[in-house]
Amino acid sequence: MDRIWHSLYKEAKKRVDSKRIPPFIEYGNNCCAILTTNNNIYTGTSITSNTSLNSTAERSAITNMLNNGEQTITRMLILNELEELIKPSPDCLDCLLELGKDFGDIEILLDAKDGTTAKLIDVLPIWWGTYRNKK
Repeated sequence: MDRIWHSLYKEAKKRVDSKRIPPFIEYGNNCCAILTTNNNIYTGTSITSNTSLNSTAERSAITNMLNNGEQTITRMLILNELEELIKPSPDCLDCLLELGKDFGDIEILLDAKDGTTAKLIDVLPIWWGTYRNKK
C-alpha cells in the first residue's frame, strides 16, 4: 500500500466507530475517505435511522468534498466497523457516477495488505447514465 493509500486508510480508521443515539439513530459503522485532484482528503461516516437522515459513508464524504468546492475524486476507500475494506454501496454508485465523465477512473482500494485496487468502472461496468457523459 503506497503512502497516499496509507494516509486515506489512517483518516478513515480514525473515524470509523459505531455509535447509537437511542433508540433510532446509528452512525459511524462505515467510514469513507476520498482523495481529490487537489490532493485533499475528505471523510464521511454512515448514518442509519428510520427517517430520511440516512446516508452512506460515501455520500457523506462526497457532501463534505462538494461543500469545500471540489468535485473530482481520484481515490476512495471505505472501511466497515471491523476495519475491513468494502466496495461502494449500490445506493452510492449513481452518486459517484454523476460526478462527471471521468467517474470510471476513480481508484478504489480493495485490499490493504497487498494493495489491490480497482477502477470504479470495473466495479460497475454498465451504468444507465453513461450516454450522458458522452455528450
